[in-house]
Amino acid sequence: MDRYLTDDEANRIRDLYESRLKDSGTDVKTVGWGSKKDQMLRFHVLTRGVKLQGRSVMDIGCGLGDLVPFLDQQTDGQYEYLGIDLAPKLVETARGIHGGPRRRFLAGDILQLDDLAPVDVVLMSGALSFRIGDNISFTQTMLRRMFSLSREVMAVNFLTSYVDYQAEKNFHYSPESLFTFSKSLTRWVTLLHDYPLWEFTLQLRSEARQESYVTDNMAIEKKKGGD
Repeated sequence: MDRYLTDDEANRIRDLYESRLKDSGTDVKTVGWGSKKDQMLRFHVLTRGVKLQGRSVMDIGCGLGDLVPFLDQQTDGQYEYLGIDLAPKLVETARGIHGGPRRRFLAGDILQLDDLAPVDVVLMSGALSFRIGDNISFTQTMLRRMFSLSREVMAVNFLTSYVDYQAEKNFHYSPESLFTFSKSLTRWVTLLHDYPLWEFTLQLRSEARQESYVTDNMAIEKKKGGD
């Protein structure tokens, strides 16, 4: 059974981020990150092994659109982008900084936006960490929806349960449990828990995309062997 945000949960999330925007402006602290360096590391891990050039990308929980300059750098600007966030003021700010003909921003909840068209790549960074009434059911609903919107790959990161301390406002996930659930959506799941942050990343691919992913990586390994 699908689980949606309650009105109270959605309002608390909007108010949190919009109050941070008022206090911190476009600093990474507004979207909850400690540093730009950590944010960039998350983007690199999310897109590890993912073809971005020439692709359409949906950024869910886009915040201030910080993924856009990262994608510009990775693709020489050769991609189409749609950023979606619950907080209208963040979306308005992101649109003012990064918006353009192929860089669109939308305020809303993807579980209630029925007219979204599938894209090649769906990404989400840090948007499922806020503790709500039932994080597990909500996250499973979100994963189903995000994967249904991705033609090639969907990637999302989570706070890990492998920590010594958990803040009350945050929810930490079992990597094993989410890996098992993800395998119910697709055979092709990658779990990344090998980077120096207290979190992990899941990548879910369609079978068709997996074939080219294997070919791409075989070519990379062959090139390494020849160097």
